[in-house]
Amino acid sequence: MAMTILMITGVHILRDFAKSDSQTSTTMNAPAPIWKMVFMALVGFIFDYSLTPPQPPPASKELLKPSRSLATRFPRASAEFGKLLIRTWALAEIALPFATTDICPPSLSKRIIKLLVHSQQPAAAVARVSTLTPMFFIGGCMIIFGSLLRVACFKALGRFFTYELSVRNEHKLITSGLYAFVRHPSYTGVLCFCFGEYLCFFEESSWLVACSGLFPRDEYVRTCLVWGIRATLYSTFAVYMHRRMNDEEAMLEKHFGKEWKDWKKRVPYRILPWVY
Repeated sequence: MAMTILMITGVHILRDFAKSDSQTSTTMNAPAPIWKMVFMALVGFIFDYSLTPPQPPPASKELLKPSRSLATRFPRASAEFGKLLIRTWALAEIALPFATTDICPPSLSKRIIKLLVHSQQPAAAVARVSTLTPMFFIGGCMIIFGSLLRVACFKALGRFFTYELSVRNEHKLITSGLYAFVRHPSYTGVLCFCFGEYLCFFEESSWLVACSGLFPRDEYVRTCLVWGIRATLYSTFAVYMHRRMNDEEAMLEKHFGKEWKDWKKRVPYRILPWVY
């Protein structure tokens, strides 16, 4: 179902970008805002689901001790903060396109725009946010793919998948399915949807860049700034994920011993087959 919606949305994006500038001037009556709303609803729902812990917290005796970082100590609080951020972002990205459609009452449209638009050129900013651009679409697809990959790991590990680093009672080492290709497919999903998230958050047609008033008007300066922010955020997160993988692998090697070492020989890649 999700892939069908993505394919339909992609076709409409290509069709919309093939139109002339004179046609795109009628954005208020065009279906583009609707596609942005539908796409964002899909992205937000799947992303939110992938951040929801599939299992309750493990018993204290099952936890890795000591935890080395705040995110490792409070993984559920970190996830809840992430969900709040995603819901707020998705709501803003849906609300503004909705305000440009004929189905939105004029009084509500004015309130939404007044609340969310802080640009010196509000009409142009709203028009940008109401358009589903190729970059935003690619970022959203990466969020969906990474989230679905993570959910597949929920299913594969069952009760052994916990946000906390832990060895459960009667824990079994899962080495089949996705885990026959890489040792941390869930982290592959996380890195994928985080990259997509940063693409969307700081895209020219995002609410944050177009309407928040926080970014410079000069296009060159703005472009350098957003890519600098993306690089900083993603590299910082990648360093954290690397440390967490090290902690997790040390924990599993200690518990499973030879079984884990044999699996590591069969599956030498952590994140991406034939790469790393």
